[in-house]
Amino acid sequence: MCTLSWFYHEDNHYEVYFNRDEQRSRLPALEPQRIDIDGVQCLMPFDPVGGGSWISTNEHGVTVCLLNYYQGKTPIGELTSRGLIIKRLASSYSSRSVDNRIKKMDLSLFAPFTLVSFDTDYIGDEVVRWTWDGEQLIRSFACAPVVSAAMHFEMACTYRSKLFKQLLSTKPKHEVGRLFHKAHDEHYPHLSPLMDRNDASTVSFTQVIASSTKQEMTYQSIDNHRNVDLRTSLSCCKSDIVEPGVFK
Repeated sequence: MCTLSWFYHEDNHYEVYFNRDEQRSRLPALEPQRIDIDGVQCLMPFDPVGGGSWISTNEHGVTVCLLNYYQGKTPIGELTSRGLIIKRLASSYSSRSVDNRIKKMDLSLFAPFTLVSFDTDYIGDEVVRWTWDGEQLIRSFACAPVVSAAMHFEMACTYRSKLFKQLLSTKPKHEVGRLFHKAHDEHYPHLSPLMDRNDASTVSFTQVIASSTKQEMTYQSIDNHRNVDLRTSLSCCKSDIVEPGVFK
């Protein structure tokens, strides 16, 4: 499971929140790095298994997020890591550029996924969502939150959407993203945004704050007891701040 949410603000900036859920047996990820792709400064954490990522932002204020789509049909044959799609799209100068690039990609080598991008030119609640179901690329619109789950998919979507709406109606807008992604229900640990199952759990929380002049990624690694064991902030225009810990 993974969970994505976002908010656009009237003063030409947006916030993106992403909980990454992984199998407990998977190798820990590497904290965000600042890298140059096609001459564009990009920020992203890295998965050491596939060499790709699940979220990136860049100096143009474009953020790209990828979630596995377990309800699709996996193509036959040797597959390429879906995380490499983020690296291919990370240097895009707008969400429209992301759209144009993904439409030109040969996706037959990738397992199904959902992809959402954000830029500073758009103001609204809905964003474009691309879904590769293993056979065709489908364009639709999405409202927060977007959920990925191999198990209990419908239940997780319902639970998290209901919680998100409750927080929107009871809490200040600037607090909702953090509260939602940190929410853990002992009665429904497998459905909570901060998820916990015997075989998998939430391993990291990433926040992006982006405008036309500043792009910052804050990353928190989460241990097996749902505690933060590493915090790091990285900006396209400022020096990074790191607190030592275990990479997730």
